[in-house]
Amino acid sequence: MRTGPLVDVLVNHLIDELGEPQEILTSRDRLAGATGQDVNDVRLAVAELVQCDDAKILRGQESADPERLEPHHRFRLIMDWAHFHDTRIELSLAPDEA
Repeated sequence: MRTGPLVDVLVNHLIDELGEPQEILTSRDRLAGATGQDVNDVRLAVAELVQCDDAKILRGQESADPERLEPHHRFRLIMDWAHFHDTRIELSLAPDEA
């Protein structure tokens, strides 16, 4: 539950600002700057996406542990959007209910 809001900020950035990319080359520093989050919060959010099989992290051709990446280390964030959308519940309110 603690990571939910952190994941939401990251996912909103990926969807709303980047158009749901299949893959991006980035770092925790860059994601923190783009989302306004702390680099540790980005670490938690990325780790949660990986743990839930919504994403994987590669450095070169090797899998990487998001918990062990330094903030400046570049990595490829590869999203599985089909899995993400299939396993998430989305709630929406009518404009008069918001």
